[in-house]
Amino acid sequence: MRAEHLFARLFSTLLHPLLIPTLGVFLLFQMSSHIGFSISDEARKFIMIIVFINTAIAPVLSVLILKRTGYINNYLLDDRSERIFPLVIASFMFFMTYYLLRQLSLPSLLYFYIMGATMLVVATLIVSFFWKISIHMVSLGGLTGFLIVSSLLLRNDISSLIALAIIFSGFTGASRIYLKAHSPAQVYTGYLLGVFLMIMLFLYLRN
Repeated sequence: MRAEHLFARLFSTLLHPLLIPTLGVFLLFQMSSHIGFSISDEARKFIMIIVFINTAIAPVLSVLILKRTGYINNYLLDDRSERIFPLVIASFMFFMTYYLLRQLSLPSLLYFYIMGATMLVVATLIVSFFWKISIHMVSLGGLTGFLIVSSLLLRNDISSLIALAIIFSGFTGASRIYLKAHSPAQVYTGYLLGVFLMIMLFLYLRN
């Protein structure tokens, strides 16, 4: 296997869309702000477990079940039409995550991120009825937008972290194009959608 192909697979796997919500929550907890100090270690672990199970484990299990029952033919969901049902399930699970966390007394920025992630899944679902957009890039765009929003809201300089998010998003986008999973237009549109929707949600909530 060529090194380029190996690295492309590596980025596509490590930065899989279903891992991004958990990554975003983890990064939020690591920021030097009142959020990091107001939540105990036990509460952080509990929140991380809820987010990981609902936004990663449950959607993966649903894809496995759909494949076993014949509703989809490919675990990678290469066919646009086969993405619809898994995205519907993911939308429900993401919303349930938001609902469960809303029952707890947590910083509003955490709710905002999960709400934004849910909206991105729904937006991806709507687009997928007509066009195959890069889910990898939608999620990474959402993460980038969230980091920008967090920096503004918390008045915290995390420019290096934002730069890393953009760089790794670029590597992932190039990987998706190299693997012929998406066209450049699908990659760029996905990333811009994620960034734009997350920032617009922030501006709406601020008003």
